[in-house]
Amino acid sequence: MSFLDLDLKPDYDSETDDILSQFYIPVLSTARRYHRLAGFFSSSSLAVAARGISAFVQNEGHMKLLVGARLQQADIDAVKQGKESPEKIISEMMLKDLQEIEDEITKDHVRALAWLVAKGQLDIKVALVIDRFGQPMDYERSLRRGIFHQKVGILEDDEGNVVSFSGSVNETAAAWEDNIEEFKVFRSWVEGEAEHLAADKEKFDKYWWGQTSRLRTYDIPLAVRQRIVELAPSDIRSLKIERAQAKPALRDYQKDAISRWFGNSGRGIFEMATGVGKTFAAIGCMTQLLDKEKRLVVVVACPFTHLIRQWEDNMRIFGFGALEAFSGTDWEDKVANAIFDFNNGNLDNLIVITTHETFSSERFLRLLNTCTSGRALLIADEVHGVGAPERRKGLDDRYQFRLGLSATPTRLFDEEGTAVLRDFFGEVVYEFSLGDAIKRGFLSPYEYQTYIVELSPGELEEYKRMTQKIASEYSKTKDDFRRRELAELFSILRHRIVINASQKYEALNKILEAIGDVHHCLIYCSPQQIERVQDLLNRKGIIQHKFTAHEDAKERRRLLELFSGGQYRALVAMRCLDEGLDVPSTRLAIMMASSTNPREFIQRRGRVLRMYKGKENAIIYDIIVVPTKEGPIDPDYFELEARIMKDEIRRYMEFAKSAINSGMAYSRIAGLASKYHIRLEDLD
Repeated sequence: MSFLDLDLKPDYDSETDDILSQFYIPVLSTARRYHRLAGFFSSSSLAVAARGISAFVQNEGHMKLLVGARLQQADIDAVKQGKESPEKIISEMMLKDLQEIEDEITKDHVRALAWLVAKGQLDIKVALVIDRFGQPMDYERSLRRGIFHQKVGILEDDEGNVVSFSGSVNETAAAWEDNIEEFKVFRSWVEGEAEHLAADKEKFDKYWWGQTSRLRTYDIPLAVRQRIVELAPSDIRSLKIERAQAKPALRDYQKDAISRWFGNSGRGIFEMATGVGKTFAAIGCMTQLLDKEKRLVVVVACPFTHLIRQWEDNMRIFGFGALEAFSGTDWEDKVANAIFDFNNGNLDNLIVITTHETFSSERFLRLLNTCTSGRALLIADEVHGVGAPERRKGLDDRYQFRLGLSATPTRLFDEEGTAVLRDFFGEVVYEFSLGDAIKRGFLSPYEYQTYIVELSPGELEEYKRMTQKIASEYSKTKDDFRRRELAELFSILRHRIVINASQKYEALNKILEAIGDVHHCLIYCSPQQIERVQDLLNRKGIIQHKFTAHEDAKERRRLLELFSGGQYRALVAMRCLDEGLDVPSTRLAIMMASSTNPREFIQRRGRVLRMYKGKENAIIYDIIVVPTKEGPIDPDYFELEARIMKDEIRRYMEFAKSAINSGMAYSRIAGLASKYHIRLEDLD
């Protein structure tokens, strides 16, 4: 999730806006870094700086906080006379203020910041305003200079998007939540706002590092730091630091999807492109359903365990807590206890986020059916996955409300599984295509560049020997089922030769040379290709790392951070990026191993098209292998090969139709389609 999902306004005013729930909580729930110029030090200014901080704490974000020292004239005189050092006066002033906090709301917010300090997630510095002779100014003169009148905050998310806000706020009010706030918001992805954003960043950095003649910057005194750490709670969840739940504004198409789902009696499938906010739309359905039903059990089933955390984070943004349930954890007792509380009226709603595997298990179904009150909603993320025979067991009648999410809900070569899904969830009630998302600026535009290569003479001979027997039997049989079996066998055997076709590596070499400065490049490989691809990258001096299904969550995060930061210029990926993990900083993608499964190639494309700071568009390079580019096709295997190429060209057309250079891309494939007697208009 990123700032792009939040629909932030260019300005906020507390007279007309609920700033806490509309700005602070949503933005801080998404941010990973937060730099704040918070005015003069006081317990109330710390409380204001801590607005919306709960989710930021749980996200393990890092914060830098710069506050001004509020010195009186007597303090200034003591410094000038050499009786006291500025550091000692600042320390005494801050300690006194911390000891006099009485308001419980303010106290809890200061303790939240203390928690961040104790965990090493918050650095605090103190700035002293000085005159032209280098002497500190008292509070009244400092106010007149206006340095700390305007408050600045700069936030960055995991995708490199940056938001700044700057304006004035009365931080001396007795009740901090009633303070008058009015500020402008500048967004890195909005044209025309970059200059203002840069000014805010420059201002903070100059003040933080003391690179201005107007301020002298000090690290927070040790005694003050120790006192702050003492204020930190043993459990951050014990604090009451948010008085409003964050409910981000949904986009119009998400609202439309929700309306259509309710119009279909709370059943249906959202067929929405990867990266356009299916999750938010689903939570919007759940939120409105809770308002109607009052008591509800919600089960969210997603394909992988790492997606559970993403769903949990998104639920928290909307103000909901959830239980995790997946193999390898002690989920059964927790879920059983929660169901007991729900049945006895101690809970009005229960949300469980689980995996496809666990949700379809006998243990989970047994617990689900112990719910004796309320109604139930199932949200199936990547709904095509629960159409598999073993997963269908989870499609229980206990769920009166049903919502499926997928960019590709149809199961390839599984009409039965697709029919089961449509029967259980209902038909697709809302579609939002990738083309729609690009046109409306939610996904990055992209170019589609193709390289068509042929088999070497030796590979072609092996291909012909492998094909001969299958092609002979295929042409003789009239049984459709047997012909389908033979076609699938041919596809498997063909793949074994094509996957390592030598000209693929020559094409990769040409692509890398054409790119020149390779960075933020994702290369999709098969296990058979990865070693040769890495060797080629190493010989070219391109720092890279493989990205497989074997790394744990911590290692994956590390690799993605290094990739986003440019330390790794390429990731060589094997299927693990097909679903779930986003790599928004990717600017280049090279398809060494392609898939004719629509779900897989659409997911792979979606990994590349996320918006990212400084990313104007992406480029996708695709390598297509044919037996021969020139001359006629052997009639003995023409029909089989044409069947395979039809799927390959269909994939090509799907990539080409939404590309910036779609016309050129279509023209490049026309000759190949004609050679195999394939009409492009039949595939569109």
